[in-house]
Amino acid sequence: MTDLNVAATDSEMEEKVRPLVNDILDRFNREQTSPAEAGMVIMGLVHRLLGVLKEAPEARRFFILTLINVVNSCLAEDLKGGAEKVS
Repeated sequence: MTDLNVAATDSEMEEKVRPLVNDILDRFNREQTSPAEAGMVIMGLVHRLLGVLKEAPEARRFFILTLINVVNSCLAEDLKGGAEKVS
């Protein structure tokens, strides 16, 4: 699969899951879920997904790498923001 195909697949996946994500966020808002509680829900989902993906090692590795990239991007933004505040 080429990078171009991956991007197309990512865009398709994003469009497919966007309504589900919006529904979950709407429910969090309706139930006044705190950020800490929402984080625990997300961590629980990740844990369950990793268990399911044990049967699909390649998909599991891809998911883990994607998750690590998301976390690394957030950390890099935080570090960049912190560096700008210091200067």
